[in-house]
Amino acid sequence: METISHEPTRLELLATVAHELRNPLAAIQAAVRIIDSHEPASARRKEARASIDLQVLRIARISDDLLDAGYLASGKPELRKELIDLRDLVNSAIETCGPQLEAGHFAMAVLLPPQPVMIEADPLRITQVLINLLDNAAKFSEPYGMIVVAIEDMPSIVGLRVVDHGIGIPAHLLPCIFDPFVQGDTARTRSSRGIGIGLNVVKHIVEMHRGTVHAFSAGPDLGSTFTVRLPRHP
Repeated sequence: METISHEPTRLELLATVAHELRNPLAAIQAAVRIIDSHEPASARRKEARASIDLQVLRIARISDDLLDAGYLASGKPELRKELIDLRDLVNSAIETCGPQLEAGHFAMAVLLPPQPVMIEADPLRITQVLINLLDNAAKFSEPYGMIVVAIEDMPSIVGLRVVDHGIGIPAHLLPCIFDPFVQGDTARTRSSRGIGIGLNVVKHIVEMHRGTVHAFSAGPDLGSTFTVRLPRHP
């Protein structure tokens, strides 16, 4: 993985966003043409419909990251906390990421405790953390790889781990992986690389909940583990 050596200007950021939006929009246009030219029950038409779902999801992710980054940078974030079972948020995030995970043919291992794991949190924000971590795992893993999501229920804190067996993170990049505009090895990603603010949004949201997030990798091609720790509701 590599880093961008300077923070982009507004013009550079707009150019990056435009580039990232171009690929899914082109795929949507191609899929629409296929749908228009095939019978409703044809397999090719069904594949095109699935492609549209996936590309629209990618555009939505870019938009969400931009909105979240702007919202958090404004210095006036507001959390709408409620008492909620973290297991429900994990299941919701996996369902949201379904099209992307299915497109990559990933094997999912979801390890959840049998009992409720209660936290006081903004459910939309914590779900966004999970979605961004799953998106990151899928983006930097080869098709048919394994992604693990696990909850660790401890007396005073809750641990949440997202593990992939993808391209890993070099040691020099680990200290700054949550900084804005840090990018991975774009030549080796299987999909659109994004705009480099997803993990920064994760860090902001977790810290707003008085939690911590940590990244670990044994090195290139050895996968990555992202661990979120949040206060457990007594």
